[in-house]
Amino acid sequence: MTSRFQDKLKEIRDAGVRRSEASHKERNLEDMARSQKTVAAFEYRERVEQTIEELVANFLGEVPGFVLSRGFFEGKYMLALRLDEPSGDLDEGAHSYSRLMFLLAPHSEDNSFEIQCRKTVRNRDVETQSHSGPMTLDGLPTHSAFIEEQFLGFARVYFGDTPQAKAISLPTS
Repeated sequence: MTSRFQDKLKEIRDAGVRRSEASHKERNLEDMARSQKTVAAFEYRERVEQTIEELVANFLGEVPGFVLSRGFFEGKYMLALRLDEPSGDLDEGAHSYSRLMFLLAPHSEDNSFEIQCRKTVRNRDVETQSHSGPMTLDGLPTHSAFIEEQFLGFARVYFGDTPQAKAISLPTS
């Protein structure tokens, strides 16, 4: 009886090992697929980042003094152009702050990519705009067009080419 009992225990154990191996293999395949999607999302984000860097280089050619910084903000990857300049006020040490900030958020679960752009010109928040589209090579031109329009919109406000910019421009006297 002991031998039969041991044989049954061995069968139960072996069946459990086979189930565990199958489950482990399935989890490994799921993990591999998830990690491949994550890597693809980071690669796509790098392509969008290259677009921003190219436009930054052109922008800095026209408006030197801005500094590009990178980091994380509100859980999203951030690229921001910032400038802290004397405001022209009589108060010594008064500065005005301008920024053009892009928050990049790849969503690998639904293969979409979100870009949020925040603008501040001379201490005043101008606008926040968002764009979302597919995280595919076909989606890259629309993301690039959105980014370019944000740079141009920021320049219009910064250089005073809009009614809103005239309302926030610095006094000349």
